[in-house]
Amino acid sequence: MTVDAILEAARKLLARDGFDATSTTRIAEAAGVSVGSLYEYFTSKDALVAKLIKRHCDYLFEQYAQVFKAVEGQGIERVVDAWVDSTVDAYALDVALQRVLLEHMGRVSKLRHLSRVSLAITDLLEQALVTCGEPIQRPNIHLAAFIVESAVEALTHRSILYAPSLFGFELRRELKVMMTRYLRTPNIELKSLLP
Repeated sequence: MTVDAILEAARKLLARDGFDATSTTRIAEAAGVSVGSLYEYFTSKDALVAKLIKRHCDYLFEQYAQVFKAVEGQGIERVVDAWVDSTVDAYALDVALQRVLLEHMGRVSKLRHLSRVSLAITDLLEQALVTCGEPIQRPNIHLAAFIVESAVEALTHRSILYAPSLFGFELRRELKVMMTRYLRTPNIELKSLLP
């Protein structure tokens, strides 16, 4: 309960006031615990941010597992819709907090953890594509899943960080069009686009 209270206080303060204006003292006060108690669980503000990032990643993973199971056998478009909607919805729950987490992700999270999460999500997406009931036109489905995962995450992150006005319905629509067409385009048609 103490850890949850600390994380909830950190979540609210970071979203409202930003990273620099949020101190561990203020987080402890908002959580109703002493600073010493906070430091028993988290060694620094960076450790709190890292834990919030981990919780977000865990939430995403759970959401993807559920939605992919729900659309199994229903085609590429349903998988892509589920993927994009789940991603954007997860970030939309608290865009202000996500901005803070994204700004500090590279500093507080280990690269091996971030890559492990990304590759685990890629594996989930690959399985969803394999079982979607429609042929995937890409020659390497694992690579295709990696490209789709990376593109949707990167564009979602960039819109939140650099162009918040673009984070919304139109972004969803364009991501869905881009990913669906990519997965449905035969390799021969892509070769004709090359010089």
